[in-house]
Amino acid sequence: MNFVTVIYLVNLLLYAIYFFGKGSSEEVITIVDYSISAIMSLFLMIAGYVNAKQKMKYRSVLWMFFVNVVFFAMSGLFDQFGNNFNLLSMGNDNFIFTLALIAYNGYLFPLIVKLERTGFSLVLPLVLSFILPSLGYWIGKMIAPKNSTSSEEI
Repeated sequence: MNFVTVIYLVNLLLYAIYFFGKGSSEEVITIVDYSISAIMSLFLMIAGYVNAKQKMKYRSVLWMFFVNVVFFAMSGLFDQFGNNFNLLSMGNDNFIFTLALIAYNGYLFPLIVKLERTGFSLVLPLVLSFILPSLGYWIGKMIAPKNSTSSEEI
């Protein structure tokens, strides 16, 4: 079982339940929102760590990154930079891919809202979907005990 994929699906469910269920405006971001974001980011690192402990290949933590790359490319981000960049603009066909990228990376919702008009709000999920699981994976690989059973010890 790929634990990073499972955590991403839990993130998506949490995003749907918590952030869409908020009664206040999306512009009002509280410390609870940042706390949930930090906890879910930590869970992604732990999932990468568990993948390493289960002796899975490194590419097992990169599947979500590749999905984010597809969403990022399909959203046509490079055509959207400028002073009037609005993340949720419905003027283009890229709206659905942008929304998919945001929903798929719901654990970053508070940061995406804060960075909405910068263009970096779509780069952040792409970068963190690579860094967080990879960091956990490499920590798990470093800490994993080496099998040092040689013929001399037997």
